[in-house]
Amino acid sequence: MVLLSACSGGDDSASEGSSPSTSAQSGATAQAVSKDPLAVCEALFDGEADSPMGRLAALDGVVVDEAGLTEVNDIRQELVAAIAKSPTDLAANIEALRAPLGDVISQVSSGTADVMVDSAAVATATTDLTATCDEAGYTVPAA
Repeated sequence: MVLLSACSGGDDSASEGSSPSTSAQSGATAQAVSKDPLAVCEALFDGEADSPMGRLAALDGVVVDEAGLTEVNDIRQELVAAIAKSPTDLAANIEALRAPLGDVISQVSSGTADVMVDSAAVATATTDLTATCDEAGYTVPAA
């Protein structure tokens, strides 16, 4: 009986000990996701043609086929990651860029031919994103 009580007590204390640890891990995760607009703007624009925004601009007027779908999906995933790190206003601007890429992925995946990224939607979203980054203190490199 003594052994059962000791084992039972050991299990209870272990599970009680894991609750604060879990809470601490959640707090650390929340702190690790920075909502720094400058860092997000830098990640999107720095690197010129190699940046997500540079690569998105290179898709303007280009028909996206199965081969180009990988690039569209890669850019879209980078935008999703940027949204997670962004304050609300910046996230909304990035979402407006991500949405047309999702449309392209859906259309190409369903077999639609001659699919292109919606240039007007991307231009509007880029203008809004540039203004938001400017307000945050980031100067977008000239195209």
